[in-house]
Amino acid sequence: MRGRAGIVMFVLVVLFCWLTPILTGYDPILPDLERALLPPGSGHWLGTDQLGRDLLTRTATAGRTSLLVAFAITAVTTTLGTIAGAAAGLAGGLSDRLLRFVATIALALPGLTLAFALAGILRPGYATVLVALVPLGWVNCGLVAHTATRRVASADHVLAVRAIGASRLYLLRRTIGPHIAGPVLTVATADLARTLIAVTSLSFLGIGLPPPDTDWGGMVSEATPLLVAAPLLAIVPALALAVTGLAIALVTDARHAVSDGDPHYMM
Repeated sequence: MRGRAGIVMFVLVVLFCWLTPILTGYDPILPDLERALLPPGSGHWLGTDQLGRDLLTRTATAGRTSLLVAFAITAVTTTLGTIAGAAAGLAGGLSDRLLRFVATIALALPGLTLAFALAGILRPGYATVLVALVPLGWVNCGLVAHTATRRVASADHVLAVRAIGASRLYLLRRTIGPHIAGPVLTVATADLARTLIAVTSLSFLGIGLPPPDTDWGGMVSEATPLLVAAPLLAIVPALALAVTGLAIALVTDARHAVSDGDPHYMM
């Protein structure tokens, strides 16, 4: 049930982010200083920000950016981690030892701190966020793919396919891939939540996405000087981020429970 609740929550967040700007009709970027800091009302359900932009529309647009960037980075890290982990797990030997050595070093490093440092010396933008979060973001998925591949590779059906001369690429795509997809997807779901937090944290510190583009972290950063006068400007995007993180966490928890065979948490 928790997994279903998480999926419903996440779908509602996605629909909110994509449909709200269309339904409200307000421009999330164009300032309107005559309407600055309006309180919640019929025209603007959550009021306006310091530049007169509709807070509801801007929160939805920022959420769309946050999710797209987090999804893109997670897709890259999951792909890299899965390929590296599965290939090393199937090859064994030097490749296996090298992967574990690199992963050990990566896990010992303060990943988010390094991402902040790297993003701080580069020009703010989407490419900078990608470069800051990808180098160490693949590790968890890589280790899980490696472990799952090593376990599956010793199964009888895999040994039979190898015995008839199947290539490693065929083994990874057709024989091993379907069996490691579940664990990899579970890790990718958890990584999505961590990536979302990292992306918004970079923007909150002013080293993420440059204006006029923004995400939830950027909105909170912009609203910090007005926290007393207009607390909704920070509360609304922070709450949206919290709800999204909770939804992803519920889905991740349910996937772990399903993997462990717990019937009380089945999706």
